Amino acid sequence: MSVDSKLGSRPTPKSNAGPPRVLLFFAIGFGLSLLMGGLKAIAFWLTDTYLYDTPWLGGFLKSIEIAEISNLLVFAVLGAGVGAATLLVPDHWTHWLKMAILVALGPFVFCASYLMQQHLWIQKVAKRADVPYAEAKTITNDFLKKETGSGGFLGFYPLSTQISELPTLWANLEAGTAANSSDVLTEELSSYNDPIADAAAYVFERVGWVVRFMYMTIAVLTALIYYFKGHDWAENRRYGSAEMPVAQPQPPAKQ
Repeated sequence: MSVDSKLGSRPTPKSNAGPPRVLLFFAIGFGLSLLMGGLKAIAFWLTDTYLYDTPWLGGFLKSIEIAEISNLLVFAVLGAGVGAATLLVPDHWTHWLKMAILVALGPFVFCASYLMQQHLWIQKVAKRADVPYAEAKTITNDFLKKETGSGGFLGFYPLSTQISELPTLWANLEAGTAANSSDVLTEELSSYNDPIADAAAYVFERVGWVVRFMYMTIAVLTALIYYFKGHDWAENRRYGSAEMPVAQPQPPAKQ
């Protein structure tokens, strides 16, 4: 007796995905990405407005980028949504094809809060210098090029990783002076000529990257976990109406 006759063959999907359904899948992916990116940007704006200016506690919360906790909700919804939307694509698509939109747009969703952070920084510069936003953007771009060699977001992201409080005074921006509060501590530790002190100084110099790498890891793991949850739901829906045949008991062989 064959294995198929014992266990039953795999049920036929309810329907086959055609081009319109595939286009709908990509539209859902893009729409969810825009929505979740907007949610991350709003979360940073609220945190920056109501938490980061809190005496004593605000500086600590800003140093650990507490607004990035929103990655848990944002990437859970994004991953589950894309996973569930795989119901619309052909069954023979591999996971890599199904996850392509998540891999492509995930980094933009992750960076949405940092884009908002850059926008608010330029606004502060414009307000303190009493200049239009466009002129403040030019000033900040020149400053970023002096500090990192790149303007725009490509210069802002690495610099904001190293310095939690970027300068907003026009004079400091034109002079290209960006003070990092941890520099004093790292210089003091490096002066001891001790391996442990040198290791501590090395960590303090890169603590910003450690924090961001931690949030990146949270985002990736959350997206993957909930993508597969959504995908499992889609597969159950795809084959849900056709139950697996139950193997019938066979009579004992006659002696």
